[in-house]
Amino acid sequence: MSQELHHVLLSCGYKYTPAYRIPKEALIYKKEPQSGYYVKHYKTRIGEFSVALVLCGDIHTELPVAYILDLPDVLRGRLIPHVSNEKLLCYVEQKEADWDPNNLDSLYKDVDSQIQLTLDNAMDSMESGDPYDDELEGEFSQYWNSEEKLFLLKEANRTVRLTTWLCEKTLPNGESDIEYVTIKDEKGKNELLAKWSTHREFNDNFLKERPISTHYISVNPNRLAGVIWPPKRLSDILNWLSNVDHNARNKVIERILTSGKKRHILLFDVYNQDMLAVYVEINPNTIAKNRHKLKSVKKSSIRTQMSLLCGKYTCTKFIRLSVTKADRNTLLSRNASRSGVGNLSDKRVALIGCGTIGGYLASLLLRSGAGCGDKYFHLFDSDTFAPQNFARHALTANEFGHSKAKALAKSLLSSVHIAENIKGLDMNFPITQSMLSKYDIVIDATGRPPVSKRLASTVRMISNGRRPIIIHAFNDGNGRASKVLVDNGSQCYGCMVMNPETHRAETDLRFGHINHMDERHTSCGSTFTPYDAAVSHITAALAQEAVLNTLEPDMIWTYNEHMLDGSRSKKPRMLKRQPNCAICHAV
Repeated sequence: MSQELHHVLLSCGYKYTPAYRIPKEALIYKKEPQSGYYVKHYKTRIGEFSVALVLCGDIHTELPVAYILDLPDVLRGRLIPHVSNEKLLCYVEQKEADWDPNNLDSLYKDVDSQIQLTLDNAMDSMESGDPYDDELEGEFSQYWNSEEKLFLLKEANRTVRLTTWLCEKTLPNGESDIEYVTIKDEKGKNELLAKWSTHREFNDNFLKERPISTHYISVNPNRLAGVIWPPKRLSDILNWLSNVDHNARNKVIERILTSGKKRHILLFDVYNQDMLAVYVEINPNTIAKNRHKLKSVKKSSIRTQMSLLCGKYTCTKFIRLSVTKADRNTLLSRNASRSGVGNLSDKRVALIGCGTIGGYLASLLLRSGAGCGDKYFHLFDSDTFAPQNFARHALTANEFGHSKAKALAKSLLSSVHIAENIKGLDMNFPITQSMLSKYDIVIDATGRPPVSKRLASTVRMISNGRRPIIIHAFNDGNGRASKVLVDNGSQCYGCMVMNPETHRAETDLRFGHINHMDERHTSCGSTFTPYDAAVSHITAALAQEAVLNTLEPDMIWTYNEHMLDGSRSKKPRMLKRQPNCAICHAV
């Protein structure tokens, strides 16, 4: 232990306490006499908290864990902002925080101040009961103390009918791995579920079982902090909802009693919080025996119905479930240029060329939504994947001798359950008006000028309403530059290479000194230029950015580049149509 830190903590009011003197029921209790913690009593308006600092790892770069040894009696068993069920106090987002690791005095005095501030804010939240309090934003579900996990593969709302399946497998160590998987109820259509089970390595035996009735419950609570938490039985759930949202409580009672089913998933969508779920099993005999009570009046009171569901023998099983959203929008949400822009799932996309650039770009496009909806994502390449391609390609040795396009499509389809409309075609892309009209976005990753020029010419024969955007992505200067050009109709590939300010004889002026023939090699009957894959990674990333920019109301650039030879890269810009471009002026 650092003597400097010891004196700093003592000056803050902490007292060093051996671990064996900590209450035995505490999570941090130890018998070892050499272990110990620094303990301090913090006063708040509701009462006093006893907090132990657990020093772990590097005291300069890792903040101590704050463990609550004691708290006011009035708060026991209740939901307290920033305090987990294990009594850990979250006083800072350590991974997001910044501090001076070389000044322990300032650092640990700040820790002390932050703990006091966090407790004060938590007590303010407890007293106010504001359901929109920032102190509990995103934390409510963290204190749910889930026992099993549920994956939600479809966005849940009032209009979508859901169903849940129980997936189970035995791990190599003999333990059982269980997942509840919720999908849209489509009357026997289980393709999405089958893909999920394949990716998660579950066998499909569970499909022989009956699905679990699933009920979406919207909860708009009048308070969050201070409630008894987490619930341990169905009666606790109903009592909680009675206190915070009686409409949600009524919905739960109605769904369970009218379904007549034994097994239920209750999916709670708590306003401004993450989702929660419970699995309950209802004893049908208990409900049947008391059916006369429910029919004794025209409409039995909620109190009577709730009393029945809270009965000792009604709910035979109760499991709290964590909810992990794995629907399409959630999976793609972090790969958008900005919130609300959307993704490529509603765009028809063609990728021409599945070599080094295309191989990396295909994966990026998938993660932006291409082929993950009703619209298709087609990959074109007539070449096969050979061992000499391995060093610069995304494919693996398993695909040697296979079609690049088909192997890449297979890899994409097997990577995530939402990939559903992807096809690899072992052929060159037919550059015709009818073929181009089938797509919204066509990406040219061939690196072949004749193909680029032909695409630019043919697309201009198509009327504006049916014309796709063409994106050319290529490496230039024998691997010295990554370049991307967006042809949105304002200019074309020909305009770029015919610009006298940047090109001569269709060659970038910066690469005029290069002897291309000396740098090229012939191997296995094909010509290649030896350079590492970094340039292709960058080109693919620039191409992805260009594709995502097409989702914006306005294009912010039509040309972008990155130089890898140490020279200065030009800023992204809007290229101008050239008066001497034979392609643009031939139309």
